[in-house]
Amino acid sequence: MKPVNIASIDLNLLVVFDALVAEGHATRAAERIGLTQPAVSHALNRLRALFGDPLFVRSPRGMVATPAALDAAPAIRSILEQVEVVLSGGPAFEPEESTRQFVLGLSDYAAFVLLPRLTARLEREAPNISLVIRNTSHGVGLPMLEEGSVELIAGNFPGPPSHMREELLYEEDFVCAGRGDHPALAYPLDLDRYLSLRHLQVSTRGNPHGYVDAVLAERGLKRKVAVTVGHFLMAPFLVDSSDLVATEPRRLFEPMPSRLPLRFFAPPIDLPPFRVVQAWHARHEADPGHQWLRRVLREISQRT
Repeated sequence: MKPVNIASIDLNLLVVFDALVAEGHATRAAERIGLTQPAVSHALNRLRALFGDPLFVRSPRGMVATPAALDAAPAIRSILEQVEVVLSGGPAFEPEESTRQFVLGLSDYAAFVLLPRLTARLEREAPNISLVIRNTSHGVGLPMLEEGSVELIAGNFPGPPSHMREELLYEEDFVCAGRGDHPALAYPLDLDRYLSLRHLQVSTRGNPHGYVDAVLAERGLKRKVAVTVGHFLMAPFLVDSSDLVATEPRRLFEPMPSRLPLRFFAPPIDLPPFRVVQAWHARHEADPGHQWLRRVLREISQRT
């Protein structure tokens, strides 16, 4: 490790670095931290000299972080957050006065369930707080927390490592849905009829064999998955316009009767519920603003 004279380093460079990581674009990074683009470019040149690495390389998609930048990003984000907490002097977080921006990772399912209540709550209690929502899924949520591209995720994820925190919001169960005049749904849905139907499967990874299929396979059963889509919000509309039947999270379909003429059935096989959690990095644990946001998500989830 090379020796570093910390007194000779402008720590504002870390703010520029963090903004470039978050935005991946020099102009947006400049807007984020209130600098001009030339000032950001000058700071980037100084950062490159300091690290001995290009850090960010131009591409058609914007500024792509190098491996060295990605390695440094979580630590620099943590340093800045700790400085913010120290310099805040401990005053209570006042949501009605705050102009903070929170960056959340949500799947389209979690966004559909949670965002309407969350935005309504912010309008009442914290009108100057803004949200940035980035799409996530079961497999990428924890890595997004690790790299610092989001500060909180909500949905279904693997158990987090010890330097992350997790809180159960609710357990989600399943419902079967078909269009209102589906000819095979005129009578109670038994298992044989269920297995004979054409099914819609939602998989963010495009896998036609999902949770329901795994439960069926344990009993030596198999359904016919005719269509697999990568977005939960496609399911109600595809079901309404076809003979497909979907077995998906109940909260995805609950608001639909007033919008689409769908018919709902309990699944003819026991499907254990899955956990919907909020998770965050331990570096956010003591942040009053973050604590407030987590409490709000906890409260709105109890009413879903």
